[in-house]
Amino acid sequence: MPAQTLMQKGVEKLRQHAGLKQMAYDYAEFITKTGACPAIYKNKPMDAAAAIIRGTALGFDPDGALEAFFVIQGKTGMYARAMIAVAENVGCRVWEEEATDDSVTWCGIRPGDDKVERVTWTMELAERAGYTRNAKYKTNPREMLRAKCQAELARIVAPGALMGLVSEAEPDAHKPVRAEATRVDAQQGGALGALEAARQRVHARRQPESEPAQDADVITDDDPQLLAAVVDEYLSEIPKAQSQDEVTKIMNAAKEDGLPQEQFDTVRQAAKARWGELNNA
Repeated sequence: MPAQTLMQKGVEKLRQHAGLKQMAYDYAEFITKTGACPAIYKNKPMDAAAAIIRGTALGFDPDGALEAFFVIQGKTGMYARAMIAVAENVGCRVWEEEATDDSVTWCGIRPGDDKVERVTWTMELAERAGYTRNAKYKTNPREMLRAKCQAELARIVAPGALMGLVSEAEPDAHKPVRAEATRVDAQQGGALGALEAARQRVHARRQPESEPAQDADVITDDDPQLLAAVVDEYLSEIPKAQSQDEVTKIMNAAKEDGLPQEQFDTVRQAAKARWGELNNA
């Protein structure tokens, strides 16, 4: 039997992906509505399905894929610790040679090769690259340097398996958020006008365009101070709503902001209370 051409191999992989797509989406549609779903996939079944499909190709079960992968700005990325797991699964040997708060070194060997690949990241290198603007380099420097080493080493020893994937520790994993101002019509006024202005102030506090991207597990939106500011703005404006329609619009805005479930529930309870007050007025 003649060897398959590259095109034939590609078509076969496409056929496999097409068959997998519906199964992945069916599961994603279910899991993204539950509390067992990672926050970044909440109510995003298509992103979750894409992660499940990519994870299946690397031997992950659906839940494992959702924990290992993220989808941001159109890119499928993988957490550094999961990249190391993939490298081990394809037969690579990897180990940590040194780990301090100032320097971390990881080593690895490809299957069937005795050459030791060594990757070192220091705080000096991280600072020179601009990564130390991320507060976690001050509070947990060893783990941050470890993630850099793991991602770089995994790609060196297992390039085929990890082709096209970014890690959470890389500057292009997700683009910095550009703060945009939107004109608020004067006639909008009231709670909605104030809320929109407040949302602009809150979003303007997100990382500036010139700041390096943060690691995926410490995205700016997960910052407690920012989340508290967002929730406070909503809680202060909900009592000012003069109609149930305004309450609905405020809740729609909260959904668009992508608040984590706990904070969203807090806002929703306040909105329900105001809805009841307006209903009894």
